[in-house]
Amino acid sequence: MKALILAAGLGTRLRPVTNFIPKPLMPVFGISILERNVLQLRDQGVRELWINLHHMPRQIVQRLRDGKHLGVEIRYSLEPTILGTAGGIKKLESELRGGPFLVVNGDTFRHLDLEGLWNAHRRMGHPLTMLVQNNPKLEPHRSVSVGPRGEVLAFLDMYGEHTQDGAARCDFLGVQMVEPEVLCMIPPDRPWELQRLYVRLLESGRGMGAHCDGGYWKDLGTLSAYREIHVDGLEGRGPVHIPGRQVKPGVWMGEGASLGRGVHLEPPLFLGPESRVDSGARVGPYAVLGAKCSVGSGARVERSILWDEVEVGPGIQVVQELLGRSFRHPLPWP
Repeated sequence: MKALILAAGLGTRLRPVTNFIPKPLMPVFGISILERNVLQLRDQGVRELWINLHHMPRQIVQRLRDGKHLGVEIRYSLEPTILGTAGGIKKLESELRGGPFLVVNGDTFRHLDLEGLWNAHRRMGHPLTMLVQNNPKLEPHRSVSVGPRGEVLAFLDMYGEHTQDGAARCDFLGVQMVEPEVLCMIPPDRPWELQRLYVRLLESGRGMGAHCDGGYWKDLGTLSAYREIHVDGLEGRGPVHIPGRQVKPGVWMGEGASLGRGVHLEPPLFLGPESRVDSGARVGPYAVLGAKCSVGSGARVERSILWDEVEVGPGIQVVQELLGRSFRHPLPWP
């Protein structure tokens, strides 16, 4: 099975951070959310991947290359003019024909039971089946109304707040299985969004299916959500892999991380590979340091996320901030 990962978006809700890096490359414990999606698909048997690109495409290609080091084959679809979520699929029509394919949002982290989604898709026989999760609280921009047999009834942000009796209110988790037949419903060579395709499928009577799955998920569309996935990982909520060894409760250290004399570590925290904390520095709680970061003598890092190769000078205080090599930005904290 082939998969298209949607990674062309501008990341406007995350500006100014996404002025420096495309949103799918934002690291979670040092591993970008895009790479996490690639590895998740690989582990479930998907080896042939397409990624669409528009915003800062060179960074993504340089990071993922041809995918061989990740155990997959990656090809890219460059969009000089952004084509939208459906237009990006249409551009690859000739590549995606031949059988059902996956479309995956490149900025979303979730549990994925691909076998369960495939079985639901085959059982219901709709041309498109979404992965959803029950959410009675309703987040309008993500919510769909799902009937008792798994059929999508409506999108609540399009049709108002009314839900039919017996229907579940669900969040869309950013994964869908698609039959090639729907590609003819998308106009070529112009921007077009998937929401318009969904409306056409419902109004034409072809319908859509939904596979409801439990487990952890997070849409990394805001800095608050970006902070939350790190807090959840440090607190052990959800399958957020931390690439390091837990040397004591709540303290993870990557390979080659080092500590000077008199360092104070307050869990939970993560020190990335080859990071260095000098004598007398304080790190934590809720500190995440990327690879090859350095914290100078007497400095303090608390409730903050540092990306790779960030240097915190001696005596500097970093509290509730997101730091990259080229920027420093407040990190919202409850």
